[in-house]
This record gives sequence, C-alpha cells and structure tokens, in this order.
Amino acid sequence: MDTFDIAPFALPNCEAGEYRFEEPRDINRLRVRFRGQIPASINVYYLRKTWPQVRIEYARDMDDPCSFGWFPVDDQFNSQWQKAAIEVHPEGANAVLITFKGLSAEFPDMKDYDVTFRRTLGVKVEVPDARRMLAVNIFTTSAPVTSRLRVELDAGKRTSGRLIRLSAYNAAIKRVYVPKGVRSARRTIELLPEEERSFELYVAHMLPSHRYCGDEGHITFSLDDDVFTISLQSLRKQGPIWYAEKGVYITFADDPTRFADYLKRIEGARTFNQRVTEHREQTYAGAFYGQPRPHAVSYNLGCKHNRQRFRLEANGDLVLHKWNVTSIPGKDTGRFLCDGDARFFFGLERKAIRARYTDTPPVLAYNIHALDGTIAIEQRSFAVPLERSISDESLASDDTVVAMVRFRFKNLGEAPAVAELPLSYSHRSGRSHNAYSSNGYQDDYLLPRSERDALSVEGNHILSEWRERKVLRARWEGDMQPEVRERQVVFQRTLQPGEACELLLKIPYIAIDRPNELQALQNLTFERCYREVVAFWRAQAKQGAQLVCPEPHLSALHAAHLNHVLITDATVPDGSGLINTSVGTSTYGNFTNESCMITHELDQRGLHEEARRRIELWIKYQGTAPQPGNFTDYEGMYFGAGGFESGAYNQHHAWVLWCIGMHYFLTGDADWLNRVAPSLIAGCDWVFRQRRNTMRPLPHSRGWEYGFLPAGSLEDVTDFHYWLSTNALTWRGVDTAAKALEAIGHPEAARIRREADAYRADLIRGFETMRQHSPLVRLRDGRWVPHYPSRLYQRRRDVGWIREVLEGSVYLLISGLYDADSPQAQWILDDYQDNRYPIPPYGYLIPDLETNWFDRAGFSIQPNLLAGLMPHLDRDEPEIFIWMFFNAWCACYREEINAMIEHPMPVLGYSNAAHFKTSDEANAVSWLRAMFVYASEKVLHLGRAIPREWFRTGKPIETTGVCTRYGTVSVSYRTDHEGRRMVAEVDLRLRTQPPQLLVRFRHPDSLPVKAVRVNGSPHDRFAPERGDVDITGYAGEVHVEVQF
Repeated sequence: MDTFDIAPFALPNCEAGEYRFEEPRDINRLRVRFRGQIPASINVYYLRKTWPQVRIEYARDMDDPCSFGWFPVDDQFNSQWQKAAIEVHPEGANAVLITFKGLSAEFPDMKDYDVTFRRTLGVKVEVPDARRMLAVNIFTTSAPVTSRLRVELDAGKRTSGRLIRLSAYNAAIKRVYVPKGVRSARRTIELLPEEERSFELYVAHMLPSHRYCGDEGHITFSLDDDVFTISLQSLRKQGPIWYAEKGVYITFADDPTRFADYLKRIEGARTFNQRVTEHREQTYAGAFYGQPRPHAVSYNLGCKHNRQRFRLEANGDLVLHKWNVTSIPGKDTGRFLCDGDARFFFGLERKAIRARYTDTPPVLAYNIHALDGTIAIEQRSFAVPLERSISDESLASDDTVVAMVRFRFKNLGEAPAVAELPLSYSHRSGRSHNAYSSNGYQDDYLLPRSERDALSVEGNHILSEWRERKVLRARWEGDMQPEVRERQVVFQRTLQPGEACELLLKIPYIAIDRPNELQALQNLTFERCYREVVAFWRAQAKQGAQLVCPEPHLSALHAAHLNHVLITDATVPDGSGLINTSVGTSTYGNFTNESCMITHELDQRGLHEEARRRIELWIKYQGTAPQPGNFTDYEGMYFGAGGFESGAYNQHHAWVLWCIGMHYFLTGDADWLNRVAPSLIAGCDWVFRQRRNTMRPLPHSRGWEYGFLPAGSLEDVTDFHYWLSTNALTWRGVDTAAKALEAIGHPEAARIRREADAYRADLIRGFETMRQHSPLVRLRDGRWVPHYPSRLYQRRRDVGWIREVLEGSVYLLISGLYDADSPQAQWILDDYQDNRYPIPPYGYLIPDLETNWFDRAGFSIQPNLLAGLMPHLDRDEPEIFIWMFFNAWCACYREEINAMIEHPMPVLGYSNAAHFKTSDEANAVSWLRAMFVYASEKVLHLGRAIPREWFRTGKPIETTGVCTRYGTVSVSYRTDHEGRRMVAEVDLRLRTQPPQLLVRFRHPDSLPVKAVRVNGSPHDRFAPERGDVDITGYAGEVHVEVQF
C-alpha cells in the first residue's frame, strides 16, 4: 500500500474545503480532484500557533518528564490559518497533487528545520469555487502498512451479546477472515452459540512516524453491552491485548501465542496495587531511606498576615522579594528602593556547613552552623515588626518588618584565629535555584551572578547607593569591626582559643529613613525579640486541631504548617480585613484551586474565621476577573481576588463553589450560608448558563461536548479543550452547593439540584464516549483495561504529566462523579499506579524500577498536590493509602526546614524554589489527619488508616479538635505492652449523628479482634478481621477497649 488517506477521519461540521483533525498531524501531501478543469488558483492554509517554533519530536519527554509537562500543544480555538508555501503538480486534467515547500519558504529563520510537512490540526484548500472540489485526500509522514489480526473470544470468560460491530479510526478494515463460531457480514460479527469462537481482520493503517504524530490506527469493537477500542501501535509494542472484562483476546495473526499460552506467560504477574497489599506495610523510614537524599533548600521568615517575607537561603543569604510589596500597591511599595530582588550575601557557602535546622516547631526561627578553620559560626535568624511587638494583632500587611540575623563566632582551636564575615549586597538579584535550573544565572555555589552594590558604613548603618541616593540597607551591632573592602563590608575580630564574639544585623524590608523608624530599629534587642517570637508562634500553633504520632517529622509539620500559612497569607491592604491566600511563600499569588486546599485545611482545624476571611475575598471580587475560555460572560465566576488572582485555571471557580459548601458543612453556620447564598447561586448559575453554549450544533464538532463547559484553559498548560478535571470539579462544586442549600432549606435548592444532576448525566455520557474511543491500556498483570482521556477528542494519552496525571481521570473519583468502588475506579487506579505515576513521560525517572518501585512510586510529579490516594481510603485500602502517603510525603518534605517543597525537580532529591509550598503542605497534613479522622457523607471513620507499626511503639497516637461535617472529634490510642489489648479514647462533640461511626484498631501483627467493651460494657458490634468497632449513636466521651 503506497498511501493512507486521513481525510475520512476529519471532524464533521467544517466549512467547505476545510479539514480539521482531533490531534496535530504531520501533513506532507494533498490530492484534490475537481469537477472539470483544474482551477488556475489553488491555495492551501494550515492551522498553527506554537509550531514550528516548538517541536515536540525534539522534546526530552523520557529524559526530563518533569519539564515536559509544560509542553505547549496547539488547539482548535487559538490556532490561526497560515498560508502555506506549496507546489502544485497536475495529475491528468482534473486532479492535482499538492506538496509543501521547505518550511524556510514561510519562515526564513527555519533553515535548520526546513521540513516539507506542516504540523497542524487542520488544512484548508482554497479555490475560486469550492463546489468544484470532488474529493480531497490528505497524507502524512507516517508510512502506510497492513496488518492481519486474530481475535479470540471467550478468553477467560464468555463474551456476552449477539453482535460485535467493528469500526476504525486512522485505519481501514479491509476484510474479515476465517470466522470460527461466528458469522461475519462486512463489519458486523454475529456470535454463534459455539464452544470456540474467533476471527481474523485484515487492516490497513499507518506506522506512526513519532509517538505524538496522531497517526496510530484504532479498531473499535462495539458489543451489545459495551464498546472498547484497541491501538494497533500498542498491540505492536505491548501486545497481545486481553480485555478480560469482555473475554476478548487480540494479537497479530502471525503471532503463535494463543490465549492459553498468554495466561501461562503472565502467571504470577501483579499490578502495583496488588503488590502493595501483599508487601509489608510501608513506613516513614522505608520511604525516607528508599529515596535519594534531598539537597538543602531555603527557609522563610515573616510575621502573621504581613507581606514582607524574607527568604533565608540554604547558605544563609537573605533575599527580599520585590514582588511581595509591589504586586499590589501599599504604603510600603514606594519605599522598596531596589530595581529587583535584594540579596544579602554572607559567604557561608564557602565554609563547611555542619547543620541547618529550625527552632523547635512551630517556632519560625532558623539556625545554620558552619566551620571556618577552627572558627565555629552559628547563624540564627527570625523576623519581627519594626515598631510593635510580634504579638500585636494590629500589625498591618504593609507594616515594616525586620530580619534579625545574629552570627556567633567561637574559636575552637588551640591558637588565635580570625573570625570573619564578608557582607555584600545587590539590589538587583534573586533567589537560588537548584543546579539543574541554573542556565548560567548562577555560579556553582548557586549564587546569582548579580552585580554587587558598593557598600559603605556610617556609624552602625550599612548603606548603598540607589539612583544617586544613599539608602540604609541594614544596621549592625556587636563586638566585631567593619572594614570596607572594594564593594563589600568585612567584619573581623581575632579570637583567642575558646573566645567568642557576635555580630547582629537588623535588616528592614524597606528603606527606612524617618527618625522614629531609625530609633525603633536601634531599640530592637535580639533576646527580647527572640523571646516574643518563640512565645507568639507557639501560641498560634496551639489553635485548632492538634496531632501527635510516633513519627516526629509528621507531628512537627502538622504543628508548623499553620504558622507557615500565617506568614504566607497577608491581609488585603484595602482595610477590609480579608486575607489573600497565596499558595507558596513569596513565590505564588492566589491560585484559587490551591488556595481552597489551604482554606479547607484551616476549616478542618476548626479555624473558621481564618477560613472565612479568605473565602469572602472571592465573594467580594466575584465576577471581576475573567478566565481564558470560550465563555460568553463572567458574571458569577469566582476567580477575582482584588488583584492577587493568579493562574489560567478554569477549575478555579469550581473549587470556590466546593469550598463555600464545605465551609458550611464544617461549621453548621446556616446564617452565614444564607447571607452568602446569592453569591453561591450566582456561581452555580454561571456554570449552568455557560454549559448551555455546548447544547447546540458546534463547528468542527462530533457533539461529544454536549452539556460540558465551553472549551477553555486547563491550568499551567493553557490550550483550550473540554477538560475532564475542569468539568468533574465544576460538577463537584455545584453538587456541593446544592447539598448545602438543601441542608438549609433554601428556596432555590431544588432548582440547583436539578441542574447539577443534569450536568452530571451529560458529563458521564461524554466521558463514557471518550472511554469507548480511547484504546485499552496494559496493566502489569497482563490485563488490558479502558482508559479515560483527560479531555474530549483525545483518543490516547495526553501530552505530559500535567494533562495526563495531575489533571487526569482520577478526578472522576476525587470529585465523586464515579463511585470509588466502581469497576471504572479500579481501571483508573490500576492504570495510574502501573503506567502513569512511575514511568516517563508521566512520572519521575526511577532507575531500576523493579528494585525501587516500593519506595519511589505511587505519586505524581508534584507529589502532594494530587489527592490520588484518597480514593484508596474511600475503597478501604489502607495499605495502598499509607504507601502513597509516605512516599509522597518523603519526596517533598525537607527535614532541615520542616516544610514541603513543591516539586522534586527535575528528579527526586532536587527541589524547585517554591517553598514553603503551603497548598501541598495543607494536603499532606490533611491526609495525615485522615488516618485518624475521616468523614464521608455515610460514615465517620476513626483510625481507618493509622499505620500498624505505630501501635508497636508505645508512643502517643492522637489527634484532637478535628472539625468534621458531624462536629468536632478527638481520638487517642494506646496499646498494652503485650500487644493484646488496645484502647481508644474518643471525644465526640457532635452537631449531628453520622449514619455510621466506626473506630478501627489495626493490630501491628494483623491479629483479629476477639472482644470489645465500650464504656466498660461488652459490645458485639465489631468486625474481627477489619478491626472496626461500630459505636453509631454514641456521643461525648467514649472509651473503647478491644482484646486481640
């Protein structure tokens, strides 16, 4: 076969002469037949946006899957028609073959990429009279091939139904061969009541020129009760294919492997989910020591709800971010006298750094210990307000904050030695990045190559010039002497053996110059300020839910996370008292989806006022900021945040709808919900109004998007599509809103419920349509299962981890659109574990996967953002939940700062520079609490997923004050020395009784429960093997004792 024509697979409802495709194609030829003579004028146009400047075939998707996640892809709605440079070759009197000139004919700078194809979503043939075009054939760079397939039915189970109807995409079924036990009529197979049933297919298709060319051939099998599709390319690379659910086995006809042989081949194979349940239960230590040792990262210093946050680099340098005070105007904006980020350089990176650690959590102070010859150096740093105590709650977001940085030097040697600190400064610098992200911006010590200011010393003031004026940068105090050397100030003192000295730097965030400010700076004393800082942050962390467990790092972050949030989120400088929720300290603005994760975690802690001040910011600015998409209006859309809003994430709106509803369920505050109900209903109506735009015939559409939101941006990848996660989360939002309105008896509740249910039905129809047209995927146990694409009109896995994993089909389960115990859930979760999390281009590179899978798999790139472990908790698979939790936690947790980073990037052990990553932290500590307290709409679970090993330690296992939809819950466990008796002390401060209330006891040796006493009385409502004790109906303090 010389050619394969892809024109028959173009989208319907296109304009005359226009051929659009669902995926970009590398088109190199067109053949056009006309009625009558060949027109004198023929032009060809193709759709483009990012190509040829961006070329996916050169992307390092398997080597650097992390970066590949952001790879841009063209879409139907943002691409423009580009006139092609073509050559027209007549073929007889009424046909032409059209080829493309080298790309440099259109783009002169493309001499090194002078290809003769055009990568495009569509072509348009323009002639004077389009009605004269009889036929257009379109060809790509992929080579045409033919294959013969063998299909065996009743493979493992009887194939149900009477008929199988066959169809093809990017392929043509030429013939059905050798039917056995079936009767064929063209593309329809009739199943006869025979013992053995099989047939063969002769298929024309293409051999894809690269894996993103969109040319792989598909065969669709439509049974009476199901539809599934296979990829001929997947069959070639990973086959044979066995769809166990329907008992269908497919291979190439020349493959001698029969189904019975295949079963022997895969005997003993297991999915990762199966292997986890058969493995010893994962522990924190197992995950921590099974992953690469992380590189040291920076810390953050700040004050509650204030935006002047300092970044303390891993080498001790101090960075002052300009964006913090200039992104939204405030009284501090004009006084940040720097052209970029300011940075103080202290030179500790050239010493031997021996320790980095926070003060005892939750105190926000940091310590670095280094050794310079025989001189020991200790740096301790924290932040305080300039003109008031840190405990003064009247501190405004733009009040001045000062970093207190003390250096202590001590001579540990036997001879005199010089203690020295070289101080330099740049008003146009930045933060450090890991070595993979340098790009020449920084040196091998990870220091920015920024020009240093010329420093001077006037008394106790350190100054530099900025735009021909002297600016105070810091005040110094101590028993060392400054000396100006070239452009830096060097502090020195000769120390005798055992002698010590100190240098204190007081660094205001802005350029202070008023007498009262200078006096306030002088009056700050290190010891007094430090005592206040310790007391203040300890008091803050005592608010709300508490948690203690045998793993000290887990307890430490649970204690410190609240304070990380309090310095990351600042009050809005408009006098409203509302709070902007940033999702990374001094790195990110208000990315609404992640901000809702933080807000919801505050609600779970019982800090409802903190949560409410964040939610009401979105309510105040509802409809003031647009999202990129084919929307007709933004009235009612949640996104605006007074200028802090960030991210082209169409899902933002959905998260606020959900967050408002959940705030009501966690507070029970009907008065508040009634007050904000008009806003909530307007948010729902925006969804219902927008989805009506897809309930009509649309251009270049198969109608699959009926009832979906209009196409729009996903998130960091901004191509417009009908995204699964956007729509699933938006349905969750309106469904939660409907439930909340129903709970308070709101008069609009019934209407919102009807609309939400109709939306759900349309989504399921659309997602099932795409599942049926997307090829089956192989699991590690040899079965093949359906795949739910990340968007409509995507018949394969999407490009990169953001689209395919982070925003992938697991959201069908997280949103509740599909039940966690459904067959669809099993397909999705097995596919994620086997194919997406652990393998590029969708997961991190894991060397020797078979050796390292248990400690390094089970999580997405950006491990603590995606709640992919929660469906396993819903399915009562605690072993898998615990495995995923520990692995994800250890991938991002940095012990030296007691905080989460955002991405191990580009590989495990390295970090991007976005920490504290408070949204990811919020998820991680919420998942930690879910081990102890987890409330669904049907059951309140206590201790559902507490690691078994913890019960062996004899250490405290408890959480208190956890807010649920039923009320506030506390639970603590203790085990006797012999391990035969376990006690749970439960405190139930309930507003409403849960339908079921279970307390679980997970014995370290998996022993079954033999006897139970509740409040001293025998109790017979328990499940011995699972360890669940049913205490439904109890309230207040409950004492549960079990014997094993």
